[in-house]
Amino acid sequence: MNKKIIFYFLTALVVLIFKTDSSYSLPTIPKYDENYWTSEKMKKAKPLITKNIGFRTRSGVEPIKNTTDSSKDAKSMQPFERKYDTKTGVANVDQPKNFPVGMLFMSLNGEDFTCTASVINTDDGNIGATAAHCLYDHDAQAYFQNVMFSPGYDNGQPGPLGKVPIAKMAITPEFLNNDDDEFDWGMVLFNFNMENLPLKYYTGALGWVFQLGTDVPTTIQGYPDGGNLPNCPNNGQTLCMWQGETILANDYYIVHDLNLGEGASGGPLITQYDPNLNLGLLYSNYASFDELNDQLLGPIYDAIEFHALIGELTL
Repeated sequence: MNKKIIFYFLTALVVLIFKTDSSYSLPTIPKYDENYWTSEKMKKAKPLITKNIGFRTRSGVEPIKNTTDSSKDAKSMQPFERKYDTKTGVANVDQPKNFPVGMLFMSLNGEDFTCTASVINTDDGNIGATAAHCLYDHDAQAYFQNVMFSPGYDNGQPGPLGKVPIAKMAITPEFLNNDDDEFDWGMVLFNFNMENLPLKYYTGALGWVFQLGTDVPTTIQGYPDGGNLPNCPNNGQTLCMWQGETILANDYYIVHDLNLGEGASGGPLITQYDPNLNLGLLYSNYASFDELNDQLLGPIYDAIEFHALIGELTL
């Protein structure tokens, strides 16, 4: 009997160790250099090349019907409207439009890059979402460095809050360990405190939702460089918008005949978008482009992993 107890104990210990080793990996971020991102560096940073998975095997591209039981699976958080003036830090209910989307800056091996990220509504108030490949480079097997966010960046100019350093990063283990494009999403923790309040009070924050199904009315925001987005200079410096519907395939949310070029990676896919508030519900992000099928691809968020990433960042 004692041998059986010892056996079960050791088995449980092995499982525990395995789960610990395979959990979400948080990189150690060096002390942020406030002098790194000069205006010149920011303007010369290159839009990060979007992942093209047209030459990879996809598990399926056929649209699937919406069979989601919303009473069981659909969990959501409502958007958060900004409440404080960015210059004075004073509370004011009549704030101008929210600006939760911004440009993400990062460096690696002497080169500077840009992506898109967004502030999302969490209890912490300092959490943002983006694509995993904007945080981790599989070719270099390394996380990007000097990661910084400028919410409201537009027309080559930083947003009202300037530069917001990133304190922590977390990406899905499937992307980190297996370079799995279907899990190309991650989160960041902003190092921000103004009048003892987190970033969302000054920018507003997107809500979020899971398991939406197909034919979802969607707004995508980002900084495309190249591509074919109408009514956009596509110069990598201008915050642009696309509106239409996404189709739920077996492996991604897809948009036919839409190429956002480079730099828009991590841009939020938003449903229930309110143009008066510039807010809505995040349900995916621009992650990659399928060149063979001419399709924009956004990952299907897993609710458990979504909450796990938030938990890792706020420990």
